[in-house]
Parts: sequence; structure tokens; C-alpha cells
Amino acid sequence: MSYSPLPCYKRAMSEAGVTRDASGRGDHLLRATSPARNGRTRALGLILLVSVTAAVIGYRDQIWTWYTHRKGAPAVTAVYEALPASPPPLLRLAVAGDTGEVNDALDETTEAMESIGESSPYDALLLLGDNVYPDGDPGQVQEHVFDPFAGIIDQGASLLAVLGNHDVRSGHGDAQMSALGMSGRWWSRDLGEVLIVGLDSNTPDDAAQLAFLEESLASSDEEWKIVALHHPPYSAGMHGSSEEVRHAFAPLFERYGVQLVLSGHDHDYQRSEPIAGVTYVVSGGGSRTRLTGEEGFTAESWSANHFLDVTVFDDSLVLRAVMGDGRVADVAMVVP
Repeated sequence: MSYSPLPCYKRAMSEAGVTRDASGRGDHLLRATSPARNGRTRALGLILLVSVTAAVIGYRDQIWTWYTHRKGAPAVTAVYEALPASPPPLLRLAVAGDTGEVNDALDETTEAMESIGESSPYDALLLLGDNVYPDGDPGQVQEHVFDPFAGIIDQGASLLAVLGNHDVRSGHGDAQMSALGMSGRWWSRDLGEVLIVGLDSNTPDDAAQLAFLEESLASSDEEWKIVALHHPPYSAGMHGSSEEVRHAFAPLFERYGVQLVLSGHDHDYQRSEPIAGVTYVVSGGGSRTRLTGEEGFTAESWSANHFLDVTVFDDSLVLRAVMGDGRVADVAMVVP
């Protein structure tokens, strides 16, 4: 009787996980996967699934922020037109935020300012922080501030500035303020019957600063009160609202009748609906831009290189967001 090893071979291969070919004919070895290998594959798959899930959970805020912040350039713009010369304004103010990178966008910003300033001069130039990237080096103030804005300053605008987060990153805050000609990290100016207060929003809970703010606002007889700071109390941008800044400062803004709060930090343009009588504007597109979003308090938001043209009269304040090409993308009127 002859003996064939084939049935034993088939049985052994079957137990080892050998499969037949697609035709079902023959005993060709297409793939052999041991139970140990199957276990390793499943384990690796589980590890991959857990890793992806953890990454999504860990970055859920960033993912959600990216998904909800998709607003770019404004859909409609208009030609800039000078306001009537009579009655003359109390104050003309040029405002720009996050201007600390010397680039083509900054050139567009300053050229648009200068062009408008030739026929309608500005009394002051107000910078909203992050004046010198990347770390506020006071030795670079000439290159990052005085040179780019030389034209507007030469037209007669006085320079005002507040500190941004980049300006204090390496401990240069005091030195930068001194290099810019400012009296300190927070300050106040009476210009054309308008009170302007500059704050250091890097330290919103500083007791001395809070006392200074309250004293400046409480003692002022000016009809118009404007506050400048870097971190926005209300923002629908990538960074979003600074809850610390809002908690520290907003009650004083409301109590003492501040009409306009100007900030940067988010590289876009945003204007809020009036909140307890205060209009909050984010203007951080002086030299960089980033897509933005909107919240329930948003009246207008978009992202493009721009600066603010602010004209204050006895009975109204006209704010215009002017893009780098000189066209106007938003106009708002604030009343006292």
C-alpha cells in the first residue's frame, strides 16, 4: 500500500494558516500568517487608532479654530474720500497693529497712510504692539518703526505705542518703550480734547496699572476716551478674546465712559457691536494677516493688510479701515 504525505502536509499547512489560491485549485502557498503575527498586527492597529484619537483630542481646540476661522479679504471695498473740512476735527489718528515685520505688506500700509496724510494730515500715529519682531529688541526700533513710518512722522504725526507679547518676550519692554519715546509701559495723552490711554496688556492684573487706568479715566474731563492695548478683550480671531484682559479692564471702560478700545494681536480686522457702550476694534494686520472668524458680538470681520483712519469730531467719531491699496473696507460711526 502506497503512502502519500499530502493529506498530512495539507492539514499541517491549514493549521499554520496557509491559504489556497483564488481558484481553489492546488496547494500554493499564497500567504502564511501565524497567530502571533495576527496578534501583533491587531496590536499595532489598536496603537495607531489610540494615537490618532489622542492627537485629535489633544488638538481639538486648534482643529476647531482652524475649521471656524475661514474669513479672508473683505468682499466689498470703496474709494477713500476725505471728510468735510468744516467743522474741523478735534483729532486725526492713524492706527496700526502688529507692524513689527519689515516686509512688502508693511510698505503698503505706510504708503497708504502717507498718501492720505498728504491731504488730511494725522495728529498722531498709534501702534498697537508687536512693534518689533521677533522679541522686541530696542536696538531694532529704528529699522522696524522709525524708518518704515518716517513719512507719516515727517508729516507731523506724533508717535504713540503700546507693548505686544513679542515686545516683552526677551525682557525688552521697558527699553523698547524708552527707545520709542514713551514715558512707560502705560501712559495717557490729552490730544485735541480726546483722552488716549495706552496699557500694557501683558500684565493686566498689575495693581499699579489698574490704579493708573482708573485715575486717568476718573479725572478726565474729555468727552472722548480711547484706550489702546495689544491683547483684545473681545476677538473672534485665531487667538480669541483675552479673558484676563477683559476681566481686568472692561469694568473700568464701562464705568468711566470709554467709547473705543483698540487692540491688535490677532492679525486681522474686527469691529464689535457696542458692548455696554464700548466699541472694540481689533487691528492687527499692519504687516501680517491670518484668517479670522466671527462671534455673536461681531459687527464686521475680515483679514487683509490694513490700518485704521480715525477722525474725531465734537459729536461723532468716524473710524475707517483702510487697506494697503488705499481702499476702505469698513466704516463706522461712534457717538459719545
